Amino acid sequence: MAVINLIAQEQQLKRVAERKVRLLGLGWLGTATLIGVGWVGLLLYAGALTLQRAQVEEQIVKLRPTVQQLQRVQAELSALQPLVSTLQNARKDTGRWQQLFQHFAQHTPENCFLTGAELGKRSDPKKPLEITLKGIAATQQLVGEFMLRLNQHPELEQVRLDYSQERTLGEQQTAVEFQITAHIKGTAQPEPKEARSGSQ
Repeated sequence: MAVINLIAQEQQLKRVAERKVRLLGLGWLGTATLIGVGWVGLLLYAGALTLQRAQVEEQIVKLRPTVQQLQRVQAELSALQPLVSTLQNARKDTGRWQQLFQHFAQHTPENCFLTGAELGKRSDPKKPLEITLKGIAATQQLVGEFMLRLNQHPELEQVRLDYSQERTLGEQQTAVEFQITAHIKGTAQPEPKEARSGSQ
């Protein structure tokens, strides 16, 4: 009869089963370690985020007065903007008048004298302002020469002679009294954009 050694086979099966149990245990231990490391990483990340949030909130609290002051300054600037615009326009207009009267002073012919300058009132704001110059000249020819010189100024247009008449200044002297009116370029108020687009 043949003898079958079952003990060796059982021992071998037992060793294989023990190996499988060990490998399974190591797999569970590795998985548990990975999960533990992941949780620790998440907790550290959450702690770092909480710390960053606390720092940001602290900075917000510190910066809040600065932001409020900046908002107050911006509100003041907005309130002052119309005044700044008015001052800029006034400076521009002052420069225009200074240049205009400097032209009059330099280009008035000899023996021609200005006795008055008046800024005309306008009924229609779409039309430019008018300046009226009154004066006395030795001859009618000087009045014409003065008008030609006024026409050369870039700020003036439509220069016209309102009147000129001879006057006696003494027994032997006569002079020509005159009045010249001119339009000042760029002083007409522009039409509102709505009106322009509506008319097209």
